Amino acid sequence: MTSSHSFTKESDCYEKMMIALAAAAAIAAGSMSVSAESLWKYNDTITIDMQETSIKKTTNGHEILNFVAVEAIEGGTCTYTYAYDRTAGTIQVVEMEKETKKLHYKSNFTPTSVNSSNPVIRARAQMAEDVYQKKVGHKK
Repeated sequence: MTSSHSFTKESDCYEKMMIALAAAAAIAAGSMSVSAESLWKYNDTITIDMQETSIKKTTNGHEILNFVAVEAIEGGTCTYTYAYDRTAGTIQVVEMEKETKKLHYKSNFTPTSVNSSNPVIRARAQMAEDVYQKKVGHKK
């Protein structure tokens, strides 16, 4: 009887472990699908994880949108972390990380007016505004 009793304890333990593993797998699968659903393909090369975006008000009343855009480039990716100050009308690349098989580097840039004559800055500012509108629910 002792050995069968021990077997019952072992099978109970095994059963509980399997239930815990199944629950953990279900939770992980559920969180992965939520994450995948939050990815917004902004254009052919840029994807933004909307769950990673945030809008904050500073103590001086500025509304700041922070978001990360991942751009597919030849042989790798370029990940941009942006700060878009809607109140001041500026866009900043807080960090740019470029990774390919041949190189890996990081850089950053100072805030620039969204009204810049530079078309790259204007395009980034438009993307930031589009992300903001999507975040607050005005665009799909």
